[in-house]
Amino acid sequence: MFSGCQSSRKIETAQIIENVTISERNGQTLYTFYILSSADTPLKTEIPAGSFEQACELAQNQYIPNISLSKLELLMIEEHLIDRVLKTDIEYISTQPSFSPSAFVALCDSKTIDKFSESTREQDLIEEQLILLKKNNPDVSINYLSVFNHFESEKTNEFRVGTLSFDGELKISGKKVIKS
Repeated sequence: MFSGCQSSRKIETAQIIENVTISERNGQTLYTFYILSSADTPLKTEIPAGSFEQACELAQNQYIPNISLSKLELLMIEEHLIDRVLKTDIEYISTQPSFSPSAFVALCDSKTIDKFSESTREQDLIEEQLILLKKNNPDVSINYLSVFNHFESEKTNEFRVGTLSFDGELKISGKKVIKS
């Protein structure tokens, strides 16, 4: 029999968020946090919220207590939500020192988000395609820091971001964003 301290020790580990998608279901904006994992099917937590800031707070307080967004690689936004969330969510991310400034940002359709949630392989493919898009189209902004800088710049009224669509195969292009 062992004697000594009776208290249990608990090692808390961070739940590292690798990707976030923003979609709309039943009239609600839904933030889906994809947790870094070695599984073939992505581990995800869906959080209905009005903004990325609110989704992060809810995640921390109710869903993913040890959340870490320091390895965030990709933020995908359903294209029809662009006016509602793009600027405010990018502004919030830019105020967070723990987020990587090279995290990708892309607009997409709902089929792409559905495909994205099926396999981690799709997630890697999307990131590769965004890098190729930037290489072939230097005027397209693919990371949140460049998108933030465009919103803050007074030089232009518009800029382009990467747009993904899935109709049997992944297609990628640039979409013009007009600042309001």
